Amino acid sequence: MNGVARVRAPECAMRTLVRKRMAPAFGVGARLRLRLRSRSGFTLIEMSVCLVIMAIAAAVVAPAIARLGAGKPESGADKLVSLLKGARNFAIERNYTVTVRIDPITSHFRVDTVGTNGLGILADSTLDLGASESLETNLDRLQYTFRATGAVLGDSVIVRGIGASSLITVDPWTGEAKLFAR
Repeated sequence: MNGVARVRAPECAMRTLVRKRMAPAFGVGARLRLRLRSRSGFTLIEMSVCLVIMAIAAAVVAPAIARLGAGKPESGADKLVSLLKGARNFAIERNYTVTVRIDPITSHFRVDTVGTNGLGILADSTLDLGASESLETNLDRLQYTFRATGAVLGDSVIVRGIGASSLITVDPWTGEAKLFAR
Protein backbone atom coordinates (compact mmCIF):
# COMPACT_ATOMS: atom_id res chain seq x y z
CA MET A 1 0.00 0.00 0.00
CA ASN A 2 2.76 2.31 0.76
CA GLY A 3 4.24 1.68 -2.67
CA VAL A 4 0.94 2.30 -4.37
CA ALA A 5 0.32 5.39 -2.28
CA ARG A 6 3.77 6.61 -3.13
CA VAL A 7 3.09 6.16 -6.81
CA ARG A 8 -0.31 7.73 -6.63
CA ALA A 9 0.76 10.64 -4.48
CA PRO A 10 3.25 12.03 -6.97
CA GLU A 11 0.72 11.53 -9.81
CA CYS A 12 -1.97 13.32 -7.84
CA ALA A 13 0.45 16.03 -6.89
CA MET A 14 1.52 16.33 -10.49
CA ARG A 15 -2.07 16.50 -11.70
CA THR A 16 -2.89 19.16 -9.13
CA LEU A 17 0.20 21.13 -10.09
CA VAL A 18 -0.63 20.85 -13.76
CA ARG A 19 -4.21 21.89 -13.12
CA LYS A 20 -3.10 24.96 -11.16
CA ARG A 21 -0.68 26.03 -13.86
CA MET A 22 -2.94 25.21 -16.78
CA ALA A 23 -6.18 26.52 -15.30
CA PRO A 24 -5.27 30.16 -15.71
CA ALA A 25 -4.12 29.57 -19.28
CA PHE A 26 -6.99 27.45 -20.56
CA GLY A 27 -9.83 27.73 -18.04
CA VAL A 28 -12.81 30.08 -17.71
CA GLY A 29 -10.63 32.72 -16.07
CA ALA A 30 -8.29 32.71 -19.05
CA ARG A 31 -11.13 33.35 -21.48
CA LEU A 32 -12.30 36.29 -19.40
CA ARG A 33 -8.76 37.63 -19.20
CA LEU A 34 -8.32 37.28 -22.98
CA ARG A 35 -11.60 39.15 -23.55
CA LEU A 36 -10.47 41.97 -21.27
CA ARG A 37 -7.09 42.11 -22.97
CA SER A 38 -8.65 42.31 -26.44
CA ARG A 39 -10.93 45.20 -25.36
CA SER A 40 -8.12 47.40 -24.08
CA GLY A 41 -7.72 49.21 -27.48
CA PHE A 42 -9.97 50.63 -30.20
CA THR A 43 -11.55 48.49 -32.88
CA LEU A 44 -11.03 49.14 -36.56
CA ILE A 45 -14.59 50.43 -36.89
CA GLU A 46 -14.16 52.91 -34.04
CA MET A 47 -10.94 54.22 -35.58
CA SER A 48 -12.61 54.51 -39.01
CA VAL A 49 -15.55 56.47 -37.60
CA CYS A 50 -13.16 58.88 -35.84
CA LEU A 51 -11.16 59.40 -39.03
CA VAL A 52 -14.32 60.08 -41.06
CA ILE A 53 -15.54 62.65 -38.51
CA MET A 54 -12.14 64.36 -38.51
CA ALA A 55 -12.09 64.43 -42.33
CA ILE A 56 -15.54 66.02 -42.47
CA ALA A 57 -14.58 68.62 -39.86
CA ALA A 58 -11.38 69.44 -41.76
CA ALA A 59 -13.31 69.79 -45.03
CA VAL A 60 -15.73 72.24 -43.42
CA VAL A 61 -13.14 74.30 -41.55
CA ALA A 62 -10.34 74.46 -44.15
CA PRO A 63 -11.98 76.98 -46.52
CA ALA A 64 -12.84 79.31 -43.64
CA ILE A 65 -9.26 79.20 -42.38
CA ALA A 66 -7.95 79.85 -45.89
CA ARG A 67 -10.10 83.02 -46.17
CA LEU A 68 -9.16 84.25 -42.70
CA GLY A 69 -7.95 87.84 -43.00
CA ALA A 70 -8.15 87.84 -46.80
CA GLY A 71 -11.10 90.20 -47.19
CA LYS A 72 -10.70 93.61 -45.67
CA PRO A 73 -13.84 95.28 -44.38
CA GLU A 74 -15.39 97.91 -46.61
CA SER A 75 -14.33 101.40 -45.58
CA GLY A 76 -16.44 104.55 -45.60
CA ALA A 77 -14.63 105.73 -48.72
CA ASP A 78 -15.55 102.50 -50.53
CA LYS A 79 -19.19 102.95 -49.52
CA LEU A 80 -19.23 106.53 -50.80
CA VAL A 81 -17.68 105.48 -54.13
CA SER A 82 -20.25 102.68 -54.53
CA LEU A 83 -23.06 105.19 -53.79
CA LEU A 84 -21.74 107.51 -56.49
CA LYS A 85 -21.30 104.65 -58.99
CA GLY A 86 -24.84 103.47 -58.32
CA ALA A 87 -26.22 106.97 -58.89
CA ARG A 88 -24.28 107.26 -62.18
CA ASN A 89 -25.50 103.87 -63.41
CA PHE A 90 -29.09 104.76 -62.54
CA ALA A 91 -28.81 108.06 -64.46
CA ILE A 92 -27.47 106.31 -67.57
CA GLU A 93 -29.90 103.35 -67.48
CA ARG A 94 -33.06 105.40 -66.89
CA ASN A 95 -32.05 108.52 -68.87
CA TYR A 96 -32.50 110.67 -65.74
CA THR A 97 -30.57 113.41 -64.07
CA VAL A 98 -29.59 112.12 -60.65
CA THR A 99 -28.41 114.44 -57.88
CA VAL A 100 -26.64 113.17 -54.76
CA ARG A 101 -26.41 115.56 -51.81
CA ILE A 102 -24.33 114.66 -48.75
CA ASP A 103 -24.03 116.47 -45.45
CA PRO A 104 -20.36 116.01 -44.47
CA ILE A 105 -21.00 116.49 -40.75
CA THR A 106 -23.84 113.99 -40.25
CA SER A 107 -23.09 111.81 -43.33
CA HIS A 108 -26.77 112.03 -44.26
CA PHE A 109 -27.39 111.74 -48.00
CA ARG A 110 -30.29 112.18 -50.36
CA VAL A 111 -30.52 111.01 -53.96
CA ASP A 112 -33.04 112.88 -56.15
CA THR A 113 -34.02 112.12 -59.74
CA VAL A 114 -35.35 114.34 -62.51
CA GLY A 115 -36.59 112.78 -65.73
CA THR A 116 -39.32 112.89 -68.33
CA ASN A 117 -41.75 111.43 -65.78
CA GLY A 118 -41.07 114.16 -63.26
CA LEU A 119 -38.93 114.25 -60.18
CA GLY A 120 -38.63 112.08 -57.12
CA ILE A 121 -36.54 110.91 -54.22
CA LEU A 122 -34.56 107.77 -55.00
CA ALA A 123 -32.86 107.36 -51.59
CA ASP A 124 -32.72 109.19 -48.29
CA SER A 125 -30.40 107.66 -45.69
CA THR A 126 -27.16 107.97 -43.78
CA LEU A 127 -23.80 106.92 -45.17
CA ASP A 128 -22.44 104.21 -42.89
CA LEU A 129 -18.97 105.48 -42.04
CA GLY A 130 -16.88 103.73 -39.44
CA ALA A 131 -16.70 105.21 -35.95
CA SER A 132 -13.26 106.59 -36.68
CA GLU A 133 -14.00 107.95 -40.18
CA SER A 134 -15.19 111.39 -41.18
CA LEU A 135 -15.78 113.42 -44.34
CA GLU A 136 -13.60 116.52 -44.78
CA THR A 137 -14.48 119.35 -47.13
CA ASN A 138 -14.68 123.15 -47.11
CA LEU A 139 -18.28 123.03 -48.33
CA ASP A 140 -21.43 122.92 -46.22
CA ARG A 141 -22.88 120.27 -48.49
CA LEU A 142 -21.40 117.95 -51.11
CA GLN A 143 -23.32 117.73 -54.36
CA TYR A 144 -22.92 115.43 -57.35
CA THR A 145 -25.18 115.83 -60.39
CA PHE A 146 -25.06 112.95 -62.86
CA ARG A 147 -26.44 113.51 -66.37
CA ALA A 148 -27.98 110.82 -68.53
CA THR A 149 -24.85 110.91 -70.70
CA GLY A 150 -22.70 109.90 -67.74
CA ALA A 151 -21.13 113.33 -67.29
CA VAL A 152 -21.10 114.77 -63.79
CA LEU A 153 -20.68 117.99 -61.90
CA GLY A 154 -19.29 117.09 -58.52
CA ASP A 155 -17.15 117.99 -55.56
CA SER A 156 -14.08 116.31 -54.16
CA VAL A 157 -13.99 115.03 -50.62
CA ILE A 158 -11.47 113.52 -48.24
CA VAL A 159 -12.52 110.55 -46.11
CA ARG A 160 -10.26 110.56 -43.08
CA GLY A 161 -9.76 107.53 -40.88
CA ILE A 162 -7.34 106.51 -38.13
CA GLY A 163 -4.66 104.88 -40.27
CA ALA A 164 -5.25 106.49 -43.64
CA SER A 165 -7.20 109.05 -45.57
CA SER A 166 -8.61 108.81 -49.07
CA LEU A 167 -9.44 111.43 -51.67
CA ILE A 168 -12.58 110.86 -53.70
CA THR A 169 -12.94 112.72 -56.97
CA VAL A 170 -15.33 112.33 -59.88
CA ASP A 171 -14.21 112.61 -63.50
CA PRO A 172 -16.46 115.30 -65.07
CA TRP A 173 -16.54 113.67 -68.52
CA THR A 174 -17.02 110.01 -67.72
CA GLY A 175 -18.70 110.44 -64.34
CA GLU A 176 -16.60 107.71 -62.76
CA ALA A 177 -15.82 108.11 -59.08
CA LYS A 178 -12.18 107.51 -58.26
CA LEU A 179 -10.59 106.73 -54.92
CA PHE A 180 -7.01 107.78 -54.21
CA ALA A 181 -5.25 106.67 -51.03
CA ARG A 182 -3.25 109.46 -49.40
